[in-house]
Amino acid sequence: MTPALAQIGAIMVSTSIILVGILIAVQMFAVTVPFAPYIMVTLSILIVIGAAMLIHSSRSLETSSS
Repeated sequence: MTPALAQIGAIMVSTSIILVGILIAVQMFAVTVPFAPYIMVTLSILIVIGAAMLIHSSRSLETSSS
């Protein structure tokens, strides 16, 4: 179960980072994005959750291999 957790965490982190970059680029061109601050906070929370999933899966792999 942990390798699937690691893959989901990696997908969540990378997708959220890409979406944040797109959102920042759109705002640089003075395009108004409704609820942009709320979207940024939500994506940053998803990044933290994804990173926690990656850390949890790597730690569980360390304990199961020894």
